[in-house]
Amino acid sequence: MKRRVATIVLAVVLAALGTGAVLVYVNRADARAVAGQQAVTVLVAGKAIPSGTTARDAKAVLRKETMPASSVPSDAVAEITPAQEALVTSSDLSPGQLLRTSVLVTAAQATGGLAIPDGKVAVTITLCTPEAVAGNVREGSDVAVFGTLVAGSNDASAQPNCSGQHKLQIGKGIGNTRVVIPKVRVLSIGPAARDDAEESVKSTGIGQQNASSRNDPILVTFAVNQDDAERLILLTQTGLPYLALHGPSAQIKPDDHLVPQFPPAPKK
Repeated sequence: MKRRVATIVLAVVLAALGTGAVLVYVNRADARAVAGQQAVTVLVAGKAIPSGTTARDAKAVLRKETMPASSVPSDAVAEITPAQEALVTSSDLSPGQLLRTSVLVTAAQATGGLAIPDGKVAVTITLCTPEAVAGNVREGSDVAVFGTLVAGSNDASAQPNCSGQHKLQIGKGIGNTRVVIPKVRVLSIGPAARDDAEESVKSTGIGQQNASSRNDPILVTFAVNQDDAERLILLTQTGLPYLALHGPSAQIKPDDHLVPQFPPAPKK
């Protein structure tokens, strides 16, 4: 008799536990379903947003939409925070496309590692070590760009020569060294390709030991406006560029009497 009662009690307890487990599962499933149907607010592109647009500028064409939580990716942006305003879009956004945090990156990431200031472009020129202040120019340095040009003769030229002395052929021409850009920021600096180069140059500058032992070609990238970009490119094609490193209180004045190949540099 006692055994039968114990069996009945055990069966009742197991039934109760089973019923409770089913109820818990159903309640949780209902909660997940309700959560999936809950409305969330997200930002959607109202019209096409080009790659490289800052989040601050994108605000003007972003609109808020309400969607079921189950249809929204976990990294969807609901609101642009002050910390995100300086970030830029890493790809184009089509009209109706959700804005996601994975699309917002730093300017350096969006430009392949170069943080180009607003309104500027990056231009790279090749220099020899002496023209880069013997390796003392670094990423972030402010420099003045001087240019040596020869005018007035068909056989006149001024060209760099990293394996020896610079080539300055004046003939019947007139050689001039003038300020091309009074002040410009260096974005990056590194070694240029050279057949006999066996030593590397760090991206943040040129080692003093290398600078004193050889005259390697160097790639220097500047952040410039359109006018200065034109001057730099023209100078590298027709003359000899030379950098001067700015001191704390240096004042380099724009040159108003450049040789004919250059328009006057604007005063800054």
